[in-house]
Amino acid sequence: MGDYVRSEREEERACDRCVLRLGGDVVRFSQSRATQQTMGISDRRYRVLRMAFWFEVKAADGKLTREQYRFLTSELECGSLAGCGTERDLILAVGTLAGGDAPGFVAHLRAQVERWAAKGFRGERAAASKHSMGDDRNVR
Repeated sequence: MGDYVRSEREEERACDRCVLRLGGDVVRFSQSRATQQTMGISDRRYRVLRMAFWFEVKAADGKLTREQYRFLTSELECGSLAGCGTERDLILAVGTLAGGDAPGFVAHLRAQVERWAAKGFRGERAAASKHSMGDDRNVR
């Protein structure tokens, strides 16, 4: 029997509790219905320990959408702070900030985005080799 994986909604609640315990603020953007929000906008905007940042909450088995990745990376490229992941990812990032390492916090957020993007994007299959796709023209 496999390990229990929290749903994205459960992760959102856990992340929010973490920020609130540290005296921070939570701004929620996630919607369970169609909205006119910008495609890919992050679930949360957290303000904690004198820093504000976007955070796309994910279940451990979740993936970013391409739109979420574009949003996060464009925020980072413009000098804003943005990260993604589970409650554990949030705790690791905020822990560097709580330890007084603001540059480490920024680097941690950037690394989170790239690590989650490396899992592939939701709704897209990993590129298969020609051989596994049944194209054996070059196989001898």
